[in-house]
Amino acid sequence: MPLLEAPAYADAGDLIRAVFQALLPPEKISTAAYAEAKRWIKRPGAGSLVKYGADEAPYVTGIQDALDDDRFLTVAVPGCAQSGKNVGAENWLLKSVAADAADMLWYMQTDDAVEAYVKQRIEPMIEAHQEMVSSLGARSIDNSLHFKRFARMSVEFLGASPRNFVNKTTSRIVADEYDAWSESLGDGMVLMDFRRQVAGEGSKILVMSHPDRAKGLNPTRDWNQGVMSVYRDSDRRTWWWQCPECGCYSSPHPTTRRQMVIDYDVDAPLDEVADMARLACPVHGCVIPDHARRGMNRTGRWVCEGEECAEDGAITGTPIGSRTAGFWILGVMSPFILGGIGGLARAREKARREMAMTGDEKPFREIMVKGWGIPQGAEKQVGAVEAQALVERAESKLSLGVVPEGVRFLTASVDSQGNRFELLTRGWGVGGESWVIDWQPITAAPSTSAADWDDLLTKLAELAYPLADDSGRVMRVRAAGFDSGGQAGVTEHAYAAWRRAKREGRARIAGRIDGRDGWMLVPMKGASSAAAALINLAYPEAARKDRTARARGEVPILFFNPNLMKDALASQLGVALPGPNHVHFPAKLKSREEPHVWFEQLAAERRKANGRWEKVNASARNEVTDLMVMTDALARLHGLHRINWASPPGWAAPWDENSMVSVPDLAPPKLVVTASLPPADAPAPAAQTYFRPRPGSFFGGGRRG
Repeated sequence: MPLLEAPAYADAGDLIRAVFQALLPPEKISTAAYAEAKRWIKRPGAGSLVKYGADEAPYVTGIQDALDDDRFLTVAVPGCAQSGKNVGAENWLLKSVAADAADMLWYMQTDDAVEAYVKQRIEPMIEAHQEMVSSLGARSIDNSLHFKRFARMSVEFLGASPRNFVNKTTSRIVADEYDAWSESLGDGMVLMDFRRQVAGEGSKILVMSHPDRAKGLNPTRDWNQGVMSVYRDSDRRTWWWQCPECGCYSSPHPTTRRQMVIDYDVDAPLDEVADMARLACPVHGCVIPDHARRGMNRTGRWVCEGEECAEDGAITGTPIGSRTAGFWILGVMSPFILGGIGGLARAREKARREMAMTGDEKPFREIMVKGWGIPQGAEKQVGAVEAQALVERAESKLSLGVVPEGVRFLTASVDSQGNRFELLTRGWGVGGESWVIDWQPITAAPSTSAADWDDLLTKLAELAYPLADDSGRVMRVRAAGFDSGGQAGVTEHAYAAWRRAKREGRARIAGRIDGRDGWMLVPMKGASSAAAALINLAYPEAARKDRTARARGEVPILFFNPNLMKDALASQLGVALPGPNHVHFPAKLKSREEPHVWFEQLAAERRKANGRWEKVNASARNEVTDLMVMTDALARLHGLHRINWASPPGWAAPWDENSMVSVPDLAPPKLVVTASLPPADAPAPAAQTYFRPRPGSFFGGGRRG
C-alpha cells in the first residue's frame, strides 16, 4: 500500500504578512501622482510599453484631481476622440486597485463595445502592472470579460442596458461614451444616481463622451441631453494656455471671450488648408505653428465659470458652486490628433464643402463632434430675411432719437464713407432685445480732415438721447465705436484722433470684462480670417499691418468676425415677435416711397455655403448692416450676453437706478431726423444736433435723475 503524501502547508510567516498587509490602510496618494509613478501604456499597434507622462496631455491631470476631491460627486468630461480622457479613467482604476479600493461599475454603450475595450485596453493594462496581477482573483469567476475581482474590490464592465442597472450598487461609476447610450434608457444620470445611493457622499460618477447629443453652443437651449447636459450643471471649466510669442493667455474654447482659433484660408485647396493652418492669438494676432501646442499645454490651466483668466494668466473671481466638476476637451488641445491642427482644418473644410454640394450635414457634424469636440446643431439657414418683411415690422409708436421703454443701455457705431460719416445708435434690453434709436449721416472728409475726426469723437463722447417718459432725463451711450479702415488716410486719422481723445479724457476704460478692456470709445475693424474670434480686443504693434498708421501698440482695436456677426444679426432679424433678440424699428426709417432704402441695406447680403457673406449685387449698399453689426460687437464687448437681468450692473439697470441716465444741465435742442438715405455720391445733409452735457465729462455727466 503506497504511503500517502504529506499535505503541503503554507508558510505561516507569509500568511501573517498577507493578513497584516490586508489590514493596512490604503496608501495616501493622488490618482495623478500614482499614474505618474506607476502607469505603463501599450500604444496601439506598438509591441512595447511606454511610461505614462502627465506632460503629454496635462489637461488630464485636472480630471484625475477632481476624481480624488471629496467636494465633487460627479466629474463630466465632454471631448473629442483621441484626447486621453479614457486614460484618466484607467488611471483611476489602477490607483483604486493598488491604493484606494472601492467597487466600481464601468458602463459602455453596448456589450460589443465592452468586449472590445476590455480586450484591447483593460486586460493589457492589468498585465502591465504587477499590483493588479498580484491582487486579481485566481478563480475563473474572478477574471471574466465582464467581471474582475481584485483583493479588496471588484469592477464590472457592462453594456448600458436596463437589465444591467438592476440590483447594482457601488460607490464608483464610469459612464463611457455616454451620448451613445440608448435613448430608451431615459436619463442615464438618474439610473446611476440610484446605484450609488448607499455610498452617499463617498461616491463618484465619471461621465465621458463625445458631445453627440448637444445641439449647439447655447447652454440653456442646446445642452439638455447627454454629456453636455452634465457639463452644463458643472463648474464648466475651460482650458487656458499661454501664447509662446507674446506670453498672453487665451482659450481655444468657443464659449470663451478671448478665443484662440485655428486660422486658415477657407477657399484654399484642401492640402494647402492642412499645410497652412495655424493658431491665431486673439491678443496680439501672433501666428502659432502646430508644434508649439505641446509646450502651450504645459502652461495650461483649467478655469471655472465665474473665474476670469487675465492676459498674464492670473485667475480671479469665484467659481460657480457645483458638486460636479466639468472638463471640456477639444481637438485642438489633443497631442494625439492625426495631422494636428492641419488635419482638423482639412477634415472640417472637406466636410463643409461636401455639405454645401450634397446638403448632407451628418459628415460635418461627425467631424465637429468627434474630431473638434464641439457640439454642432443643424446648420442654420441665415441671410434669408427680406427687406419688405422688416418694413412691415416698423413701429409708428417709436420715435427716432428717443429712448423707448425697455432699453437699458445704448451702443453707437460710425461707418466712414467718402464724403460723410454714418452713425447708428441701438438700445439694448432684457435678453438682447434691441431698438434702433437713431440713424444719421454726418458731412465730413474722413480720409483727409483731422478736425472732422475730432468733432466726431467729441460728439460720440457726449452723445445722449431723451427718455420716452417725458421726464427730461437723457440716457448716455455706454459704448461707441468707429470703423478705422476704408479709404487711404482713414486709419491714420482715426488712430490719431483716438489718441487725442484719450489724452483729453474722452476715451476711457469702463473696466475689465471677460478678460478684455471695456473701452467706451474704441476703433473697430472687421477681421479678415473666416476663423477669427467673434470679437477680440487687441493692441496691434507697429511692426504688423498697422505700421503705416503708427499704431505702436497703444491704440485698442475691437476686431469682430463679420461673417459670424452677420449670422447673429440675421438670427436677430428673424425673430418676428417682441422678446429676447427681437429688433424694433421706428417707422420713420422708411423712405417716403418704395424702395425703403434703409431696410434694403439690411437685406443687401446673403450667406454663401462656405459661411461667408457677400452682397446680392456689387452695387448694393450695406452700410446699415455694418453699423448694426458694430453696435452688437460693442454690446458684446461690454458683456451683453453675461448680464444677469435679475441683478444687472448699474449701467443696465431700470431707468430710475441706471447710472447712464441723468438730467442734462442744458435743455436739449430739438433733434433733426433724416427719414431716408441719400444716394452714395450725394452730399449728406447737415449733421444732427446732439445733447451736450457738462463740458469735460465723459459721455455726459449731468445731474442724476
